[in-house]
Amino acid sequence: MASLQSRIFKVLLRLINKKGFLGRQLRTGRFNRFDCAEPPSSLFGNVTKIKQDGQNVFTLEAVGGGSNIHILYLHGGAYVQRFTLLHWLFLSDLIKATGVGITAPDYPLAPAYTYKEAFTMVEAVYKQLTTKYDASRLILMGDSAGGGFALALAQKLKKDNVPVPARIILLSPWLDISLENPVINSLDPADPFLGVESLRQVGKLYAGGTGTDNHLLSPINGPLTGLGKIAVFAGANEILVADARKLKELALSQGTDLEYYEYPDMVHAWMLLDFPESKQAKRQIIDLIKATDQTR
Repeated sequence: MASLQSRIFKVLLRLINKKGFLGRQLRTGRFNRFDCAEPPSSLFGNVTKIKQDGQNVFTLEAVGGGSNIHILYLHGGAYVQRFTLLHWLFLSDLIKATGVGITAPDYPLAPAYTYKEAFTMVEAVYKQLTTKYDASRLILMGDSAGGGFALALAQKLKKDNVPVPARIILLSPWLDISLENPVINSLDPADPFLGVESLRQVGKLYAGGTGTDNHLLSPINGPLTGLGKIAVFAGANEILVADARKLKELALSQGTDLEYYEYPDMVHAWMLLDFPESKQAKRQIIDLIKATDQTR
């Protein structure tokens, strides 16, 4: 049975109509209500900030380090929202548990930009990391939109003959911005978090006129071979689980190493929260990071 905390949280999401938040933001044009654009210094041992293509790139490290692994983390937010405090708290927990360094780019967002500017910026950041770290020491990780972005970036890196990371960790990933999977309609009533139509609208803004079936926007349509190890976390009560399950089957058919973690009764991006199930997922993510360190 789901924890009491998670059940109360789902009730609260329905009471505040969280499902309608993105639609209201689209109508008002205000997407920054929950922004925490810079990492709180109290959470991290060392924080450095540089600019790439006019955007902030943060490097977060523990004092003294302790791990040979470095993570490139792409945040969620439907391609229209920046980092939130929940992201920084989550990344702080990973660093404290593993000693990894994390690079967190504040990539260009819709509606001011499209995926083209986002890819230009983030691929440049990744290439810079490969000058400091062997690809076998790199992990690509992202939640929600950032999870889809991470997989699409890995596909582009492979196509561009850039060394791919050792591991890709996708947290409640948005794998198809068209949301055309027919299973989504049956999942929608159980999801108190994500609204299908508003997500489709912001997906089109991010696409900027490019077809939403393009694999850089919807990596479920791209190749999965040769990308390194992939791990996917999804909640059974989120609409995005439909494509997470589909990705699992596609990986199997293509002979790709994919570890799949589906949590019963969990909502979108629950691993960023503080339920017992969040802590369990976080422990599994930490184990994946440590396993990468041991097998490099």
